[in-house]
Parts: sequence; structure tokens; C-alpha cells
Amino acid sequence: MEPVVVEVKSVLKQGLSLFSHMMDTMNQLEPGQSLIIRSSFNPRPLMSQMRRRGYAVHQEKMGKTVITTFTPSEAPGRSPAHGSRGLVDLPVDGPEEFLDNRGLTPPEPMQRTFAKLAEMPPGSVLVIHNDRVPVFLLGQLDDEGYSYETQAQPDDSAIVRILKAK
Repeated sequence: MEPVVVEVKSVLKQGLSLFSHMMDTMNQLEPGQSLIIRSSFNPRPLMSQMRRRGYAVHQEKMGKTVITTFTPSEAPGRSPAHGSRGLVDLPVDGPEEFLDNRGLTPPEPMQRTFAKLAEMPPGSVLVIHNDRVPVFLLGQLDDEGYSYETQAQPDDSAIVRILKAK
């Protein structure tokens, strides 16, 4: 099966939301199909999402271009691995609390998010609304083993639902 190849530069030239385009592309992959991204930067949020879905990540640099290849690493029917530690994602479901982080400058949205998570009971879900996809927050959530869902909004803001499992 042929891999799907995405040239980030052409997506941006078309004026498309990169995050929305990549989420759509991820969701349209056939079982067993690989994804290759050619960009001028390290696509960390996409790497986190793809690892959560059971893909292995390989990167190489060719001049100024970063080529990131995602290949399926899980057997069909198995749950995708969470991050690189192999924790299974939990459904992001439970009583919700909302935190509006729009209009704030970094690192305040991340600090507010982790402060709120610290005071919430296990089994609850924190729903945050940020001005954009919180790239560094997603990496930190992966590092700390949180299950989460990200939804890009039409105005390029993002809603992230985070499960506080423990």
C-alpha cells in the first residue's frame, strides 16, 4: 500500500489550517498505511498523536527539510500505545470542568492547565480552550501519561479534553 505524503509547505500555501489538515489526513489513513511528512520543522504534536494511535516514528533531515515517517507498529485490533512508554489510552470521559486559556501569553495557559489538573479529582475531565493548538502542552501531557483529545476549531483555536486518571 502506498504511503500518504504531505508537503507542509504546499498545505500552508493553500491557506489551510495545518493542524486540521493533518488531523483529517490521519483519520483517512487505511489500516496498515504509512504517512510521510515533509516540513521545515519537527512536527511534535503530530508525532504525539500518531504514537498514541500505534505508529512508530522515524525522522531524517535532508538539508533544511525534516522528513518524518509514521509506520504502523501495532498488530491489527490492538489498542494504540500511549506515548513511548506503552501505556494504553483511556477514554476521555467523565465529569467536566472548563478552563478558558484564550488571550493569555505563554507559559500561563500551560501553568493554569496543570494547576487546575492538580486540584481536580481523579476520573474528571478538564476541557481547555486555547488560542491555538498547545504544542508544548501536548508534549508534556504525553510525557506525564495523560489521555487527551484535541479538536481544532474553525478560528484556529483548539479545545483539548484531558482526563485526570489518577
